Amino acid sequence: MRTTDQPIFQKFHLEGVRYIDPSDAYEALVNSEAVIIDVRETDELELESIPLDRVLYHPMSVIMDRLQNISKDQNIILACPVGVRSARVSNLLGRLGYSHVANLDGGLKNWRSIGLPFQSNRPVSGCGCNSPEPIKADTNSSNILAVENLSQNIDFKNLRRL
Repeated sequence: MRTTDQPIFQKFHLEGVRYIDPSDAYEALVNSEAVIIDVRETDELELESIPLDRVLYHPMSVIMDRLQNISKDQNIILACPVGVRSARVSNLLGRLGYSHVANLDGGLKNWRSIGLPFQSNRPVSGCGCNSPEPIKADTNSSNILAVENLSQNIDFKNLRRL
């Protein structure tokens, strides 16, 4: 994985955190060289997701409870909307002995902006206030991961999209 010591696309930076460009992160994913850990909360996942294999969901609020499900022997890319929460989790994992960790530089906002696979369940036009169902804008034909049962005892290390 090609990483840098300083972010290019985001202002927030923590000393010791490595950063990875979204294009390089995507390449590492499709070549099975890394996993992405999305640290957004469940309500955020219901609105948007990355429709690819090797994307795991460990919200920042429960990451400490799920460390046993995160292997130290793999390349890990942390992601959140703009790279702030994921930088904090990258820093935490580094301090806990995870040596192959990088923060997605610029977060999912930057990922989307360069046209990488992203699925949104947000309304496409208008505010959506009067719509009973959200209009789906799907940039990839894969299905979104069902997130309603995240509180059950699931092996998140080997989680696959349905």
